[in-house]
Amino acid sequence: MRFPRSAIKRYFSEDVFERIKSDFKFLINEIIKSDFEYDLQIRNDYFNLYYKGNSLAKVTPKTKEMYEVKINKKFFLGTTAAKDRRFTENKYEQGDYICLKIPHDYLHPLFQNKYLKEFCSCIKKVGFQEEIIFEQMIMTDNAKRSDFVIIDRQISDKTDPARLDLLSLVQKNGNDYQFYPIEVKLGNNNDLEGDVIEQLQGYVKRIENNFGDYKKCYELNIKQKQTLGLMDNNLKINIVNGVFGLVVVGGYSKIADKRIKELQQKAPELRVIQLNNFIDLTKAIYCKRII
Repeated sequence: MRFPRSAIKRYFSEDVFERIKSDFKFLINEIIKSDFEYDLQIRNDYFNLYYKGNSLAKVTPKTKEMYEVKINKKFFLGTTAAKDRRFTENKYEQGDYICLKIPHDYLHPLFQNKYLKEFCSCIKKVGFQEEIIFEQMIMTDNAKRSDFVIIDRQISDKTDPARLDLLSLVQKNGNDYQFYPIEVKLGNNNDLEGDVIEQLQGYVKRIENNFGDYKKCYELNIKQKQTLGLMDNNLKINIVNGVFGLVVVGGYSKIADKRIKELQQKAPELRVIQLNNFIDLTKAIYCKRII
């Protein structure tokens, strides 16, 4: 009997998970130390390491304790790591990427703090995009919450290649949570004139139509992240029916105000949260100077 394929798989199979747990303890510690400025997201038996919203590396376990690490040329070439023979002996180019085939004992040398800082420096120079930076700030500033839990970024599935910005869970009652797909837009993004409505409705429908697959996928995804130390172990999550789209709008408030009002007229059911950078001087705090 042939069973239908799941619409989405964003978790490790058991044997791969055991390897990741063993081989990447050092990297998990670095992510936690960064207060999640680094971000690891689990995919289909591989993971992406993000920095400032950009994918710093795609890491895929291969056979015989080997790994493939794919890094954008702009983030890799010119760094000290690019001159390290341990990584360059088995490398090849794939479009905009450098692919390194390395044994598991070269993982820590490749992702050592010195090289990570160099990769990140390159990302800062060439990978800056306002909206991606805004997305990363939302994730970082809402980490370690129990009522609102961001569980993934840049989500597509086998039914549709279109990518959702963020996927979150919102606490309904006790351990019961509901999916909240999120589109992140800056206030000057033309999508706020109406396109975001269709985008978000499409993501909501996609999850509703494949709810069982999404529930299974992300309940396992969360358990694996908890085991790795990337999420709070005390968090008990049971995903229940109900999918609600959310638009988070940031900055450019004069432009955004008008567009949000128009969105509300076109789609009154749409949930919109506006974040702005208004400076309220009454909330200023004074830091005592110590001489």
